[in-house]
Amino acid sequence: MSFIKISLILLVATTAFSCSDKQEQPQQNSADHQPATVLQESSSSNDPDAKVFEKIQTFYTNYIFGDEFANDSVIVKYCTKNLAQELSKAYDAEFSDDGGYAVWKFRSDAQDGEDIHEVEKIEPLGNGKYLIHYNDMGNKGTHTITIVQQDGEIFFDKLN
Repeated sequence: MSFIKISLILLVATTAFSCSDKQEQPQQNSADHQPATVLQESSSSNDPDAKVFEKIQTFYTNYIFGDEFANDSVIVKYCTKNLAQELSKAYDAEFSDDGGYAVWKFRSDAQDGEDIHEVEKIEPLGNGKYLIHYNDMGNKGTHTITIVQQDGEIFFDKLN
């Protein structure tokens, strides 16, 4: 009888232990979906356009279509003082709490729609201007971002 109890306990413990070793596979919903973004081809990673594409894509993925908050340190990293002031004024005109940035200006005006948020294409237009084609909740749109370089870093300077 004692042998059966010990065997049964070992069987249960072994089963429980083997099940706990399996790592749960995260569910990937379309909001976490990394888009298959079509960017202009660049010949090398030192290509200035490639660095701009990466900066725009990262900003949209994390702060425009993602869940990360575009606080002061993020805006300082991505925007010139002029664009930061413009986004701050637009935010203050919309809300009374003084202290944010109107990053929604990088998106469409969509409030509802499909669960699609992605940059589809970035086109260099010349003179530091880039046309961003995006899909925002099933609403396709474009914005032109003008970039400048300051101390070797890329910043967004204008948004049209």
